[in-house]
Amino acid sequence: MIDRSMDKPGSKRHRDISPVFAVWAASIVAVIVLDQIGRLLRRFHISSGGILEFFAFLAWLVVIGLTLYGFAVAIRFILRNLFWTVGRRLFLSYIMIGVLPFFLFAILLAAILYLIAGVASQANFKAERQASIGQLESWNTEYSLQGKKPVNSDASVQLYDSASTSGREIPKWLRTSNFSGMALRGNEALLVVSRQYPSSSQPRSIVFAEPLDRNWAAQLEDRTGMVVTQQVASKEGENLRVGRTKGSDKSAADIDINVNDDDKSFKDFWARGVKMNRVVFFDITEEGGLIDWETGTPRPGKRLFTFISNPIPNLLQFYFGGATSSQIMRGIFGTIGVLATLLMIMYFFASAFAAVLIFSISRAVNRIEKGTKAVERGDFSYRINMKPHNQLGEMAQSFDRMTESISTLLTSVAEKERLQSEIEIAATIQRNLLPKEGPQFRGVSFSAHFEPTASIGGDYYDVFNLDKSRLAVAIGDVSGHGLSTGLVMAMVKAGITTLVEEGADESSMFKRLNELVYRSTERRAFMTLAFTIFDLGRATIRHTNAGHLYPYLLREGKDTPISIESPSLPLGVRGVIETHTVELDLKEGDTVVYLSDGIVEAQDERGDPFGFEQLERLLAEQTERSPSAIRDRILNAVARHSGNRPADDDRTIMTLRFDQFRAVIAELPVDADAVAV
Repeated sequence: MIDRSMDKPGSKRHRDISPVFAVWAASIVAVIVLDQIGRLLRRFHISSGGILEFFAFLAWLVVIGLTLYGFAVAIRFILRNLFWTVGRRLFLSYIMIGVLPFFLFAILLAAILYLIAGVASQANFKAERQASIGQLESWNTEYSLQGKKPVNSDASVQLYDSASTSGREIPKWLRTSNFSGMALRGNEALLVVSRQYPSSSQPRSIVFAEPLDRNWAAQLEDRTGMVVTQQVASKEGENLRVGRTKGSDKSAADIDINVNDDDKSFKDFWARGVKMNRVVFFDITEEGGLIDWETGTPRPGKRLFTFISNPIPNLLQFYFGGATSSQIMRGIFGTIGVLATLLMIMYFFASAFAAVLIFSISRAVNRIEKGTKAVERGDFSYRINMKPHNQLGEMAQSFDRMTESISTLLTSVAEKERLQSEIEIAATIQRNLLPKEGPQFRGVSFSAHFEPTASIGGDYYDVFNLDKSRLAVAIGDVSGHGLSTGLVMAMVKAGITTLVEEGADESSMFKRLNELVYRSTERRAFMTLAFTIFDLGRATIRHTNAGHLYPYLLREGKDTPISIESPSLPLGVRGVIETHTVELDLKEGDTVVYLSDGIVEAQDERGDPFGFEQLERLLAEQTERSPSAIRDRILNAVARHSGNRPADDDRTIMTLRFDQFRAVIAELPVDADAVAV
């Protein structure tokens, strides 16, 4: 009875928790518990001696390791389920090999080009800033010669002359030294140029200073198109953080650029400077690049940070100068554009071709998979029916040919199994046709061996109890092997049995059997047959032969076996044959050995037959004359001679021995009827 409780609604299925998950969860709980215990111990100023920290480290190690393992298992599960089919795997391979590297290379190239453009913009900005310092130097010289501020100087430029009242604002260090660079006055960055000129009383100091404010940025934008915004940064470490003054929490590892909520310079920069046709970069002064206006010493805690937005045409002008408008450069740019366009077109064509390949491969694999599943179900009639345009098509046709061959083979195997079953039945019938027991006479011992090379053999032997004092034996060999020989053998068996029961003599028997074989078989088929009647009352042996091997008589006192010769043609060779019957005396202790030609023709591995000479020598040397001993001696000798070589013909041995048969005959009832077995 099958339990269906699991299929009922409301039944619960219990799943075992994974040991790995249990260890992971226990480690997390251990981390939390150890942390709380540590907090509690610190509150009461109790030291754990490092034990808690050690176990917490182990717990964290387990958590991290199992978490990474879980991610790996999850990724493998996702990949197996999402990319089970060949099409998805090919698509993923195409993305990973064909598409992703292209975009990554494009991103890397764009990043490199952007970095180059940013560095160029930075250099361009520094050059403009240095040009402003050079302009201040020119104005300083012009003022020293003319004694008045140059007419073309900017309104934001500040002039300090030690020969006038403005000279009182000149810092002390600028009164005695020449200087060109940037200075920091309070939190205001300045471009400063100071020159010393000789005079009658003391050197004259003239200082030009221009604040790096919105006016200077506007003038820079008018000249170059660059949009900039600047901010003085307080250096506290190595990192950069753009923050707000309100609620700012500066740490020891930040460069804090304070941007007030009402600072419009950054808002204006983001609005006008961040565009697709511009390159946004930055510039920051070196360590100690800003000089203190009052003391003339570097300000290591201050650096000037500048956001730069440079138009792309400026970069072309920066790199190529006026050559961008020349026909040669336009030709170069046009060629590069054409090549880039061709490469993109080729890439898109390659992508389309790859997509078609992926589709065709996926479709072919899906068809082949359906075919294999059909074969797995036992349906060998399924055909993929794909044209052999490629290797997969050829594989599909090979699959169709394979299934067709398998279907034909299965049909053939089924037919062969049916025939083999019928042959086995015929072989069983043939074995049943052979005698199951020997002569029914005391004093007569019997032994036989029948070994066909095929399922159905062509050899035949039989035993007949004729009456109270006579018995007969027959042995024959049908030419060929297989079912036809078995049919002939069964036919002759039936004919001999009938003729024996009718009491036909040897001459009539062989005549009628010859007619039967000759009429029922092809002309090239024949059968050898030997028939012997042993008359125990008269102590005679009557032997009739039709082309069979002569039997051997082993007699007490004789050193060599006696061949009972009765030459004649086999049955079926001609329409009429003549047979001869020979008669011998039967003596106590006589042994008669019958053989088929499979014994003497047994070959060794070199092709040499066992032969009559070796057989007769073996029989002469045999001291034990019992039928079973003689049979086994012959079979063992043939097996040693043949070795591993299989038998080429059926092998049959039949042996009879007569001991004290006269005394036994005297004791038999007088009215014993003839019986055929």
